[in-house]
This record gives sequence, structure tokens and C-alpha cells, in this order.
Amino acid sequence: MKRCTEESSGSRRSSSERCEIMASSERAPAGGAQALQGLRVVEFTSGMAGPWIGRLMAYCGAEVIKIESQQRPSVVRLYVSPRAPELGVQAALSPWFTDWDAGKRFVALDLTRPEGVALARRIVAVSDVLVENYSSGVMEKLGLGYEDLERIRPDLVYFSSSGYGDTGPCRRYVSWGSNIEAMSGLATLSGFPERACTLTQFAYPDAQSALHGLFAVLCALDHRSRTGEGQRITLSQLEATVCVLGPLLMQQLARGEEPPRLGNASLSAAPQGCYPCRGEDRWCAITVEGDAAWQRFCEVVERPEWKEDPRFASLTARLGHRAELDAAISQWTRTRDAYEVMHTLQRAGIAAGVAQTAEDEFRHDAQLKARGFIEEVEHLAKGHVLAPGIPLGLTGTPGRTGRAGAAMGQDNDYVFGELLGMSPDEIRSAVLVGAIEPAATERAPAP
Repeated sequence: MKRCTEESSGSRRSSSERCEIMASSERAPAGGAQALQGLRVVEFTSGMAGPWIGRLMAYCGAEVIKIESQQRPSVVRLYVSPRAPELGVQAALSPWFTDWDAGKRFVALDLTRPEGVALARRIVAVSDVLVENYSSGVMEKLGLGYEDLERIRPDLVYFSSSGYGDTGPCRRYVSWGSNIEAMSGLATLSGFPERACTLTQFAYPDAQSALHGLFAVLCALDHRSRTGEGQRITLSQLEATVCVLGPLLMQQLARGEEPPRLGNASLSAAPQGCYPCRGEDRWCAITVEGDAAWQRFCEVVERPEWKEDPRFASLTARLGHRAELDAAISQWTRTRDAYEVMHTLQRAGIAAGVAQTAEDEFRHDAQLKARGFIEEVEHLAKGHVLAPGIPLGLTGTPGRTGRAGAAMGQDNDYVFGELLGMSPDEIRSAVLVGAIEPAATERAPAP
């Protein structure tokens, strides 16, 4: 079935040209029971490594309560593009905040006050899971460590994520995505041979840590459902990053050799690279794996003589003549549109993909549109916004994003009034002593 045939503006190709044959049905609409419905999670998080776990769980129906403080807001609330100054900081939301904290409830507590800690403990007492990614030791100093909370909620699943874990000589070190990338070896392995090590410019260790952390939490919940026992989980973001580099690191363990920095090349496929196409800064990634694919590739690019060329006839030969091969392929791709290159090679069963820009993905990608991946969600400051979906593919219990996020403390009334059963006078007293911070859109009541 042909889909998305409308022409885009300017010189853009039509959506139907970009991805020719689409699935015949949209992603199943969200409705009915969700996979984690009835589960309650309390978050003490910042950055991405912790918040992304709550984001995924909220998408699947869990009630996720994020505890923040106006003295120390979640850092991603501050990530506002200079092109959108109307978003502000408080109580509006940045695009990053939408991505990592959508679908949650938000309360504002001053955890430097004993009364604030006491209220946090009451929230934990009615929750199933606690997720925190503060620096190692912070929760214990606040009186919110696992040993403190296990007494009031014995079956609590308590998840802690820190840069280096809670043991070892680096456990107190400050961590950020960049230094974890460096320590893990990822930066050394990234980039081109003639250049220094390269950072990904994305919090890759955070994403890896969040996915490992979510799996650990679900394992602990399964254990609890069978035994009634809670447990503490301590995750090292360094280890979560190192483990995905396993095959490359095995080269050092097995042979004592440093794995090479290959840029876009591969140790097991040739050609492989990102090749220039027609237009400004347009590229297409191509991987030809195996001799059968190589034979087809030679026909597609109209160079059948390459099949018998001793420089290219075998994988070993092609690996040894990568530079010559890449230069020759670039002559073919440079005169063609990147999407034309992709579709032509894909029809021959050869892996190829356009190096898409953010605009390509969000505005023009027919495949993502056909799958319903880009969601329209309610936004506090902008009404409705488009945001990346969550690619879980649950057909029986599809997830959904309730809202892009909320102002700090926006759900104070629900959490303290409905969930904890506090009276208006009790809430008012907690606000007056500074334990509960008013929602960012409100003023504190006069004494």
C-alpha cells in the first residue's frame, strides 16, 4: 500500500519517494489496560540515566511521581533552545524535559528540611519502586537510603544508578556522560584513525544505563511477585557502557591488541562507509556484507568488472583496498540523490540508509509516520507538541504519553491531598514551614 504521497515544500522529495512501500496499518491506538498499570514509582532523579527509566515506565501505565526542589531543579528543565525563549525555565518545559520526563506527576519538596524528608518517606511508603541517580551517598545523607526506607516498605524495589557504582575507588567521583564515555573506552574507539578520540555528543552511557536499569527493576518486580521480597539494585553507568563494547574489548583480552579506530569502516564488511551524495552535506551509509551481496552491488553500480578485479574480488582483498574502493563508490553516489541511492541498493537487497537530519526524521520520514512513532502530546506552555515515541511495540497493552510534562510541583494537590490523605490545613502548614514548595505557577499562601 502506498502511503504519504503529499509533496513536501521546496526541493524536498515527496514522502512516497523517500520510503516507497509502507505498512498497511498504523500503530495500534493506545487504549485499555497498560502493561504496568497499578504500579507506583517515586523518582529522585536528574539528567537522563534515572529519568528515562521513569519515562518508560510511565509510558507503560505506571504512576511515576518525580520529587524535585526549586532550589535544585531537574537539569533538563534548563535546556531551552535560544530559538524558543518563550519556553522559559519555570514553570514551562524544555524539549529535553519532554523527551525524558513526559507522562509523570511532579511534586516539589525541600529535602533539606526534616519535614520535607518526612513527606518523601510517606510517598515511598505507598510506592512499589524507587529510582534515584544522585551521586553515591546523597540519599543516605538525606535519610532516604535503602536501609532507612526498607523499614517502612519491606517489599520496596530500590534502584540506584551512579557513575561508578557504590563500591570501588571511584565510587565518589563526579560523573557526566562525557567522562563515562571516556573511561569506558567508547571515546577511544570512536572517530577516525587520523584523529583523536571522539565523544558521541549524546549521553550514550545514560541511555545504556537506563535500559539496563529498567531491565533490573522489572527483574526485581518479578522476583517480588513470586516471593514478596524487595531488594536494592546498584548499577554502575561505567559498567553498563563497557559491557556493550564487549566484542571490541575481547581483542585486547584475547590477543593483547588495541582495537583499531575505524571511523565508518568495519573489520568484517567492505565496502562500508558513509558516502557523499548530490546536494549540500547529503550522505548515504552503505554496508556490503558477503560475496553474494558484493556481486549484486557491482551490478547495481554498473561496475561488473569489479567482480574479477583482484583488488576487490574477495572480502580480504576489499578490506586491504578500502580507500580505493570508497573513492570509486563515491564517484557513483555523488551524482545521485541520497534517497535514490538508498532505494536503489535496498531493492537489490543491500543495506543502505540516508544520513538523515533531525528535520528529515521529524518532518518528512514516511516510515516513522506510518508507524505512528512521532506523538502529539499536551504541553504546558505550547498547547501540543510533537515528540519522539517509545518503540516498545506492545500490541496487547500499547503505551501512551499522557502529557509532555508539568510545572514543578504541579501535582502537589493530588499527591499530598488525594494520595497521602493530607487535609488542606496540613498541606498549608507544610507549605508555610517550607517543606512543600508551591507549584511553580503559584504563590505561597500568606501566613
